Amino acid sequence: MIPPPSFFSVPGMLDPQANSRIRFRMLRYFQTLADELHFGRAAAKLNISQPPLSMQIKELEAILDVELFERSSRKVALTHAGKVLKAEVDKLLSATEQSLNYVRQIGRSEKQHINIGVIGSAMWGPLLTRMKVFREANPDVNWSLHELGQQEQTEALRARTIDIAINRNVIPHVEAKIRCQLFAREAICVAVHESDPLCARATVSLKDLADRAFISLSFNRSDFARQVYDNCLELGVSPLVTHQVFEPQTALALVSTGNGVSLLPESCALIHWPGVAFLQLEESIPADLYALWYDEPLPDLFARFLQALRDE
Repeated sequence: MIPPPSFFSVPGMLDPQANSRIRFRMLRYFQTLADELHFGRAAAKLNISQPPLSMQIKELEAILDVELFERSSRKVALTHAGKVLKAEVDKLLSATEQSLNYVRQIGRSEKQHINIGVIGSAMWGPLLTRMKVFREANPDVNWSLHELGQQEQTEALRARTIDIAINRNVIPHVEAKIRCQLFAREAICVAVHESDPLCARATVSLKDLADRAFISLSFNRSDFARQVYDNCLELGVSPLVTHQVFEPQTALALVSTGNGVSLLPESCALIHWPGVAFLQLEESIPADLYALWYDEPLPDLFARFLQALRDE
């Protein structure tokens, strides 16, 4: 993943060993200045003063025997060579960071530790039960749970700061290098105030809710929330979303005070929120649970954990 030594070679360079004088700190300084195009802002972002930054940039230009920045009293701009180097350095540092984090991930598996990213609504379903079974079968394994939104999970998987993610992707559409597996099927139900006349019915239809205020999970943090909304549209109902919240507990608190109804995974009924009743929805809207991981050779520990999630 790290480019060969010829990566920084310059035709006509007199010193064939010059590239060995380039350090990652120098490249990081260059990258930050190329992003900011302002020495003061770049130095502040790097938590250094301007003179060391200027010295590192000048040294890099001297080693490469090329000007990377056009400097004037009014602005700092990248030269053509600077733009080319910026693109290459971005790729180099990103690949290096991913490689180092992958090594850390391997180290976690050797220490029998799993970092798991999870959305809040998944905590009330079969996940914890299956994790308990896995722990009993593997007493030396520990894990840390990190509550993250779906989009945050994708970033964390890419950065290898978590090993496995748990979320609700009705139709998984993650990036190519992230794999997923379905491990629990679940449906959407309706949370209403316990005094709602609909509670007298065995099931309710989305059309019964057409004029109600909807309390939804946040579209910005949850692809799942957007998918539920889109499912409603496909079924002929346009929900009037008056509140968007991060966690199902917040939605239930609003339902309990008469602020609307909420479409939530059926396992959220296990929360037993005072003043809230859960009703079965006539239409079928899935809220299936998926495990996701970065597509590298999986350490045995993580593979066993994924298998445990599949086992009922």
